[in-house]
Amino acid sequence: MMVNWIMAALVSATTIVGGGEGSYEKAYHRAQVENKPLVILVGADWCHACRVMKADTIEPMRAEGMLEDVIYAHVDKDAEPELAAKLMSGNTLPQLVVYTKGTDGWKRLSATGLQSRTRVRDIIRRAIDFLPVPKS
Repeated sequence: MMVNWIMAALVSATTIVGGGEGSYEKAYHRAQVENKPLVILVGADWCHACRVMKADTIEPMRAEGMLEDVIYAHVDKDAEPELAAKLMSGNTLPQLVVYTKGTDGWKRLSATGLQSRTRVRDIIRRAIDFLPVPKS
């Protein structure tokens, strides 16, 4: 129930804060339409671990097709502080936040700090496994 409220609050916040191509708002709507988990990396340009995670973990995974089953968005904490505050749990950067919608509503998964490709892949797999099985 709480996660449903948080998702609604985040969507309404993005109509004010969300921006250009690849914005959180667009990613959220794509995740809804395509019934895929929403993977968000919250970081900042000044954060070394955030830059490393984006460049050495997320981007290679995307290039290798490992993010095809999810919708990905990046939120810069400094550019979108209100949205980042709603997404984050605590203040540690980077944070990987994953929302997935199952039969009983939204589920939130997250990891704080620099994450390996293996850890990100595990979190994504858990999110995909939560999705309801399509009816034949």
